[in-house]
Amino acid sequence: MSKSFFFSAFVLLITLCAAAQGGVKFSDLSWAEALDQSKKSGKLIFLEGYADWSQPCAILEKYTFTDREVGAFFNFNFINIRMDMEDIAGAVLAEEYEVSSFPVLLFLDGNGEVVHRGCGAVETDELMTLGRAALGAGSLSEMEQHFEDGERSLDFLVDYSLMLADACLDRTKLVETFFSELPHSKWMEESAWAMINLNVSDPYSEPFQYLIAYHDMYGLKYGKDTVDQKIHDVMLDQLIAIYEGEDLTLFATQALRQLMSEVDFDKKGELQSLVNLKAADLKANWPVYAENAVKVVQEQQVEDPDQLNEFAWKFYLFVDDEAHLSQAKNWMRGVVDRYPSATYYDSYASLLFKLGEKKEAVKYSEKALQAAEIELEDLMYYKNQLKFFTEGQ
Repeated sequence: MSKSFFFSAFVLLITLCAAAQGGVKFSDLSWAEALDQSKKSGKLIFLEGYADWSQPCAILEKYTFTDREVGAFFNFNFINIRMDMEDIAGAVLAEEYEVSSFPVLLFLDGNGEVVHRGCGAVETDELMTLGRAALGAGSLSEMEQHFEDGERSLDFLVDYSLMLADACLDRTKLVETFFSELPHSKWMEESAWAMINLNVSDPYSEPFQYLIAYHDMYGLKYGKDTVDQKIHDVMLDQLIAIYEGEDLTLFATQALRQLMSEVDFDKKGELQSLVNLKAADLKANWPVYAENAVKVVQEQQVEDPDQLNEFAWKFYLFVDDEAHLSQAKNWMRGVVDRYPSATYYDSYASLLFKLGEKKEAVKYSEKALQAAEIELEDLMYYKNQLKFFTEGQ
């Protein structure tokens, strides 16, 4: 056989291997070059906007983009590029296209207009659905145009709402436009309920306040469990925002507590315990804090070691009721059995000491010091604690 035959066979083998690897092939085009190529070819741009630290981005790139079917579809239909949304060029696009989470999946024309978009670590079938929508009927830009043209049918509103949610886009404008055009006399119609249920997340918005005022009637029409769940979810999200520091003011907590007092719904008691716990924490009312912490652990079946440790440490510092201290001790006993770390041993030892169990406190303080040495923590604190407990005998 000739050398040319072997060379041809070798090239063919390399080509087949590359095809077998599949996956989305991203070009190294700049943004300006991608726009120019899109105009010339008529193909849409598929832009994955990522951040190096984002775990969803890593999952998307490892699993979804390596799929052969996805690769074949996207490589044929789109100009595929990737951009770090936190470098200079990417940050400009992130601001222009209102990117709030990573990864963002944008389908754009040669003028840079968004035709369709998605977000998150979508699976292969979800990404294929996004791509097909960008190429055909039912794209986000088409839905936006229909809404601006006055389309308000129930099926359309549900589809449009879900599409906005899948794209991680704010739906405030959609809600405000819809309810500003609709007389209050029609706010209990099915389309209005769908808008509230799918899109309203502000507990102080007019549509949600209307739902609170007429929750019994909504419950009769659309099911009490469904309506209760919506009320619960909105208030829980507000409470989470308070706990996570988006609004740490006592006013926000008290406002939410007042709002809860105006309506009865399923699992209201559990949320009230959380609200009362936060209010007591902000006001440094430690007896009320302890009472509600106990309720929260029982009602929510709290097992997270960090959360239990936070409760327990505040009990040690500020709570004097022996029954509450004993309950915190029991929580931490379970924690140290499952998670033997210096921090947890120390909290457990501190509770034991406060309850007068000084011998056991010294024992677990020694465990805390040993664990701190293994975990390479600063030992001074643990040595001082051990000395304090020892001398306290």
